[in-house]
Amino acid sequence: MRLQVAGDVTYSEEFSGKVDPGVVEVLKGGYSVVNLEGPITSYRRSARKSVVISQPPAAAPALAAIGVKAASLANNHIMDHLARGLMDTIEVLGSLGIAHFGAGRNLAEASAPLRVGEFSLIGFATTLPPGFEAGPETPGVSPLRVKCYYELDPDEAREQPGVQPRVRCRADAADVRRISHIIRREKDAGRYVVLVAHWGIANQRSPLRYQRELARRLVGAGADLIVGAHPHGLVGHEVIGRAHVFYGVGALILRPSFNYPLPKVIQSAIVRAEPAAGGLDVEPVPLVLEGGYPRKPSRDEESAILETLGWI
Repeated sequence: MRLQVAGDVTYSEEFSGKVDPGVVEVLKGGYSVVNLEGPITSYRRSARKSVVISQPPAAAPALAAIGVKAASLANNHIMDHLARGLMDTIEVLGSLGIAHFGAGRNLAEASAPLRVGEFSLIGFATTLPPGFEAGPETPGVSPLRVKCYYELDPDEAREQPGVQPRVRCRADAADVRRISHIIRREKDAGRYVVLVAHWGIANQRSPLRYQRELARRLVGAGADLIVGAHPHGLVGHEVIGRAHVFYGVGALILRPSFNYPLPKVIQSAIVRAEPAAGGLDVEPVPLVLEGGYPRKPSRDEESAILETLGWI
């Protein structure tokens, strides 16, 4: 089985005719997974936050039309229209035959892996607005909380006014244990474990220290592949043992329901994985987003994308 994991999807209009046919061919060439960056709902009440996303249900069939088979819902926008928006999203996806993971009616459902062929897909988010994390009896996303401390030397601040504080971040131990337990359980069942991580900060271009530390702990628990999203651009790639870690693969569709200043061209990728002797055969498939929609890159663009990723 060929698994394909793409980045963020957020749309505000019908888009099936706006995706390059070559990209659709790639998506339909395997079991394609995306991070659905926002609820599919007409419900208007929203969370109290600065940026709120909604996606029109009438345009949702385009997701299936371009070849999306599953969506991670673990991100910082899926609860923008509260629990009702999340439930609407799950209902719409189900009506289209699109599976979901990473969020649900409670923590157990949000944390549950999606088992497809030989793969177990697990979604989590470190990007957690207040109230977005699922609880034992409350809906939300599968959380992997990160606590950060900001240190500012007062003498340095006097000597250099405006100096930036040092930031030290650490993943919550209980959340790491919970995710690691699920990883080990799936590995003990003889499955390949793929983590879809919504982490980092907007527009970052290199991994944060906590991400690299967390990646090593999750690979140590048995993860075979980690694919990150959230920064809307390429962040980097490394190999830890036999596991590939893509800290950020950009976006697949980036046309949100608010005024978002888009660069003319955005480098992105789809991560393709297939079972092989001794592990997974993994490779990135480069994409270019232009006007928020993906197209296949030119040869020079493809080389530049692979170089940005650190693949070549």
